Amino acid sequence: MLRFSKVLGYLAGMTMFLSLPSFAQDLKGAIRLTESEQFDAAHKAFDALIAAQPTNGDNYYYYGECWLKQFFVDSMSVTLKDVTDPAILSFKKGTEKDPTNPLNFIGIGRANILLKNYTAAADNFKKAKELMPLQGMNYKKSPIPIAKQALAYAKIAEAMLKSPDVKKEDLLAIIQNAVERDATVPEVYLIKGDVYLKYNDGSNAIIAYNRANDLDPQSCKAMVKKGQLWVNAKAYTDALGCYKDAIKIDSTFAPAYRERAELYILAGQWENAIKDLQKFLELSNNNTYAKVRYASALFMAKKYDEALQIINDILAVDQSYPVLYRLGAYSYYETGKCTEGLKYIESFFKAAKNIISSDYSYYGKLLVKCGNDAQAIEKFQKAFEMDSTNYDLLNDKATAETKIKDYTAAIKTYDIKINAGKATLTDYYNKGKAQFNLQQWGKADTTFGLVIDKKPDYINAVKYRAQVRAIIDSTSENGLAKTDYEALMKLALKDSAKYSKDLATAYDYLRYYYFKQYNMNKKCDDAKNSILYCDKILAIDAKDEKSLTIKKALLGKCPN
Repeated sequence: MLRFSKVLGYLAGMTMFLSLPSFAQDLKGAIRLTESEQFDAAHKAFDALIAAQPTNGDNYYYYGECWLKQFFVDSMSVTLKDVTDPAILSFKKGTEKDPTNPLNFIGIGRANILLKNYTAAADNFKKAKELMPLQGMNYKKSPIPIAKQALAYAKIAEAMLKSPDVKKEDLLAIIQNAVERDATVPEVYLIKGDVYLKYNDGSNAIIAYNRANDLDPQSCKAMVKKGQLWVNAKAYTDALGCYKDAIKIDSTFAPAYRERAELYILAGQWENAIKDLQKFLELSNNNTYAKVRYASALFMAKKYDEALQIINDILAVDQSYPVLYRLGAYSYYETGKCTEGLKYIESFFKAAKNIISSDYSYYGKLLVKCGNDAQAIEKFQKAFEMDSTNYDLLNDKATAETKIKDYTAAIKTYDIKINAGKATLTDYYNKGKAQFNLQQWGKADTTFGLVIDKKPDYINAVKYRAQVRAIIDSTSENGLAKTDYEALMKLALKDSAKYSKDLATAYDYLRYYYFKQYNMNKKCDDAKNSILYCDKILAIDAKDEKSLTIKKALLGKCPN
């Protein structure tokens, strides 16, 4: 995932809280705001809940969960430390205010795992379990409701999903403890589905998600998870149906728009993707993740100026995230602004850690566009080294080598494609031109011949081979280029206006060839043919001196 600029602070302010829908002012509503990724509103709702119910540990737990979720959905604008510090603070307050509530110990354990403090995590999970009896039916006698116990065990499994080397059977055993306590808690089955999904067991995952959906038909979260699973299974129509159902249930559920946009992106439906990302942007209070995906979709839809507007809006706030410069450089190239693009790509390379092939490719293209072909060659080479399946990069490299007249290097570059069996006729043609420029007449003749064998009407290849053979047979005594110029003439006559220069070149050679043949053999047919081509040239240019001279020398030599 690309990493982009951190947006400063939370932008909503107190006015947002005052405008919250009434359901957001209870715990269920605050959790819904978190799941909808409306984090500014969720923060205000939790602040109000904690102020009103300072001893309710659930409020602290779900507030901590809200912080952690921000990292999972918007790691571009917040760091792990940005969320774990306030999350742990909230969880710890929860253990102090409500020490018999297992959830906050689980919350601390989850944060411990994210921070790779696995021993501390195990200790906190142990504390949570000690509050919930395991033996026999004792859990029914616990002051903790069995539904909360079930949820707590499921939350332990959810937290452990991020542990390294965690075993599937261990997680399912924890889930089983949850189900034994209460088999009617929807969240338990959502987490169970996540466990199966982690181990690529899509069949059991969908069963679990469907169970969660059955228990809570109004669960947008379940719908979205099912949609994500269908996307993984490439069942895109089913996935689209799930996202549409989630939006029907709650038109403010931001993740549904984001996931549907991602699905549209997969399908190349950029306009639909942009509409959904606009909605996601609105609902998620302009978080950086939403802005980045929106800008990316605009770029893919070739709306480069609009993408740049979003990119530069973020950069105006914070320039510390290099990937913004990547997308900006790409967009500036596509709009023909090489100077701006070079500034962005240079800024990107100074700070970036994750360099990919296209970064070097666009760097090279920007250099070429700004007239620095020599430096571009190195960039194209590095791009190809990083992605040796992208043979188009060799075209860019060879073109730059040709522009600086390093024809030997260009030939070697084309040979890489040829030897790999990836060359097109155009590659062979360009190689032939490089050989022509190096005056490698025999090699150029062979290369152009290969092109013409595959495509006899490749007029430029015909023209170059004719020139090569005319040079090899410099006196035209052997007529080595005759058939080539005749072929060029026939092709040029198909569109004499477009190929007028080629036509004149063919006439010129044939005029001289027949004149030379007449002088050698004194055959009247040669004289007549030479006069014929003189007349064709004079029809184009009545004052052509060579034609007038040759025609004058030949007239009267042979009877009509």
